[in-house]
Amino acid sequence: MAEARRRREPGETLFGFVLLLLSLGVMAEGVRLQGLEAVSAPGIMPLAAGAVMAASALAILLRNRALSAPEAGFATRIAPRDIAVSVALIAAYMLVLEPLGFHLATLGFLTAIIWFLRGGGFGFALLLALVSVVVVHVVFRMIFTVVLPQGWLLRGVLPPGLLQ
Repeated sequence: MAEARRRREPGETLFGFVLLLLSLGVMAEGVRLQGLEAVSAPGIMPLAAGAVMAASALAILLRNRALSAPEAGFATRIAPRDIAVSVALIAAYMLVLEPLGFHLATLGFLTAIIWFLRGGGFGFALLLALVSVVVVHVVFRMIFTVVLPQGWLLRGVLPPGLLQ
């Protein structure tokens, strides 16, 4: 029986390049430790580990050149639309959490992600997000007295102590 030829997985070549870059970074860190004059020097282990990682990455990249292209692309197989949008919303939430503070950033994030994943009903998404933020505020701020990030952007706009 003829063995079916393996196809390259979506993102496999990109992973090889990322691994190669990271291994070069590990090697650079080993050199930065300023200790390559003896076998027991502090930079030898990171340099050796980085060299093994770089060799592995190069082997992966060379092997992938011989494989046929994947049937499905990265976007359809590894990162479908729902996951990609969710990751983008989480990244945006992380960016606005410090300037806007916990309450407003979480309200916006939950509203957006509920609205997107549910597929409509902005009013319902906003209401559910508002109830969630109020419950989290009561539980964490009032019962457990956890300090939630206040944000600096609206400090002069909102009345003092409103979200405490």
